[in-house]
Amino acid sequence: MECARCGNVSKRYFAVYRGKTVCRRCIGFTGDDASIEIHTEPVNVYLPFKLTPVQKQASAAICEAIKTTDVLVNAVCGAGKTELVFATISLYLSQSKTVGLAIARRQVVLQLAKRLAAAFPSLSVQAICEGHTSILSAQLFIVTTHQLYRFNQAFDCLILDEPDAFPYAGDALLEGFARKACRGKRIYLTATPDRNLRRQVEKGTMVEICVNRRPHGYPLPEPKIICVPYFIQLILLFRWIKRIDGRKLVFAPTIRKAALLAKFLRIPYVSARSADLEVRIAAFIANPNSTLITTTVLERGVTFENAQVCVLDAQHKVFSQASLIQIAGRAGRSPAYPSGEVLFLCSKRTRNVRACLKTLVRANKDV
Repeated sequence: MECARCGNVSKRYFAVYRGKTVCRRCIGFTGDDASIEIHTEPVNVYLPFKLTPVQKQASAAICEAIKTTDVLVNAVCGAGKTELVFATISLYLSQSKTVGLAIARRQVVLQLAKRLAAAFPSLSVQAICEGHTSILSAQLFIVTTHQLYRFNQAFDCLILDEPDAFPYAGDALLEGFARKACRGKRIYLTATPDRNLRRQVEKGTMVEICVNRRPHGYPLPEPKIICVPYFIQLILLFRWIKRIDGRKLVFAPTIRKAALLAKFLRIPYVSARSADLEVRIAAFIANPNSTLITTTVLERGVTFENAQVCVLDAQHKVFSQASLIQIAGRAGRSPAYPSGEVLFLCSKRTRNVRACLKTLVRANKDV
């Protein structure tokens, strides 16, 4: 027996309720199924900029590879991963096929829905995530991975953005939703592919397409690493905030440390529990010389112009290699400010800290 929604095959999760067999692993996900409207006309893409030659080459390679196999788009932070699949989206929809984009985090869903609505003005584009579940009919959906249960065998192409991110990574339930939602091919977009994706590439069940250059052509910011005791880190952080111009993102390993640091420095902070998360992010964006303390909630999927990055307690276990790479990727993304500063403050050079630096240095050499 297999659950049609989440793919569960474990007998311990099945139960009989009112004469019907139900899956207890996904029974808590309630709500109507979404309805995909089939598009029957050619679909054009409208971008406010031109793709670089590297992006065009990668975009064409994705269109070709997806005809026969799943695709891993391994592109550095800021390479324009989403724009690389616009041609594939256009191709599928022009052939009256269905496409969906699934993302782990709600904030990124809402941001990406606006970008896709602008790029595909002839389509009805709908975001489905917490607080946005009333409209369930559209031609193109951008959803959190939690909402994929509404799309049983619905997509000819499912694009999974940052599949290595929490909470999707390693969650068998969410991975099951993604597997059951797609009846065709899948595209994975990430700068930090995990072991599972690498294994599929090695087995030949997936094609990997790499992009190691940002559109502006500048190298990725490589972190400066300083190893000192924690109280010295605080002094260096204070001096760094005073010295650096532009928007400053300070990453703390836990909500408790973020809150204490915010109180000590009299600077706002955000975390996944912040009720006013979007308001504080908007205020950060509005002030070109502001500082914001954050947990890993802002480690990926967001772009701030002229952002400089500092990580406090970079040796903490919450900062994995992938997490540190993503955090460093918040700097230097804008063509107007392509060389942002990244500072790692730590009590020791952990394997993750060293691996992050090594990966970024190698990526800059491979362009």
